Amino acid sequence: MASSNDDRASTGGAAPAISETLRRLAEQNQWPEDLTRRIAALRVPDSSLNTWTWYGLNPEQAAAQLAWHERLTSGDLRGRTAAFTDNDSFSALWADAPEEIGEWEITVERGPDAFAQFKLQENVFLPVLALGNELVACCGFSRRNVLIAGRRVSVRYGQALRVRRAYRRKGYGDQVRRLSSSPAMSRPEIGQYDIMRTQNFAVVNWWKKFVPDFFENTPQREGSVPGIPVTVAQFPAAQPSSGDAAGIRPARRDDLPACTALINRTHVGMDLFRPCSAEWLEQVLDEGFWNDGPQPNPAMDWWQPVYSWRDYLVLEEGSGIRACAGLWDRGRDMRERWRRIGGTDERVIGIACVLDFGYAEGGDESMARLLRHLIGRTHLLGRDYLAVPIEHLPGLVALMDGHHPELDTRALRWNLKELPITRPYTDLRYW
Repeated sequence: MASSNDDRASTGGAAPAISETLRRLAEQNQWPEDLTRRIAALRVPDSSLNTWTWYGLNPEQAAAQLAWHERLTSGDLRGRTAAFTDNDSFSALWADAPEEIGEWEITVERGPDAFAQFKLQENVFLPVLALGNELVACCGFSRRNVLIAGRRVSVRYGQALRVRRAYRRKGYGDQVRRLSSSPAMSRPEIGQYDIMRTQNFAVVNWWKKFVPDFFENTPQREGSVPGIPVTVAQFPAAQPSSGDAAGIRPARRDDLPACTALINRTHVGMDLFRPCSAEWLEQVLDEGFWNDGPQPNPAMDWWQPVYSWRDYLVLEEGSGIRACAGLWDRGRDMRERWRRIGGTDERVIGIACVLDFGYAEGGDESMARLLRHLIGRTHLLGRDYLAVPIEHLPGLVALMDGHHPELDTRALRWNLKELPITRPYTDLRYW
């Protein structure tokens, strides 16, 4: 292709080479010659061109993406991965990025540890857009190995898309999700799933704007966003009962083989579940340290446990462990502020979440007793609710019904028709 004088000037006098990758994409997407030369002149890496950031863009979309690339590389905007030192600015971003759900505005407050939830997830990538010291947009991805329809697959979980109020409807949300600088994102997966509040139609319209087929093959429900309904029971916190504490104690390392066997038995056959091992659960409770990690130090607030041995309990009856569960104090670092739009009603909700739970065959009453104990612990923590994903366990649901749970139902989007999700397992790390 011929090169313009502008092209020579932008590259120090030499016409930029057009790589085979760029030539192929230009032919596939019918990009005009001048646009292709501009992409070469601005030296968009082949490694970026080979990702979905550029794949399938029509000429107009490619020109817009090139303008974003130029701004991100030599302009006022920077795209990068969130760092530990972003804690305060990440928290401020979330505090200024509410969701509008029906007649309510819901703001998720993150702090003092703004990254607490993501520390519990696997292979997390948190891209952010920064203007100076201010973060204006973020999103998150977690790459997971799970079972779907009994098949072992790698999937990606999409989450945490937020844009500050003043920067909405300007393309920042689309750009932050296109950042692909994490090694975790460079490994392929079969598809992505997302979990949305059932009345969040704004995000549905946003996805349809940028990815028209985003909800293709996703179940449609009248009055709700597209998706498979998934429900979590939220039990109001209550004063602990001494009668529920019998046989309940902190887990020990030698309990973990029994605990993981109970976890796997309880959730066998669920989509998005991966059978766990004693080694895996031990690493989780060690929080990534090999055996004993650093002890909390009030004089050093840079590290505090999020979910560890102190939070994992077993219920022992007779000759063995009948039930086990972990309690994540989500409300310490993550709360929801609900404000009625146009009104004065406002409420802040903090919850605790049950993780990694399981119980023996016929042990519904044992599990119910352990949950009642955790409801009491939730009260002592000062939280409002204990959240437990038990919709697939009807016997346990019936036993816990007297505690008057409030049901939080959301929509799971998964559009891979040839491998459908029919019985989703809900891990509250990803909620």
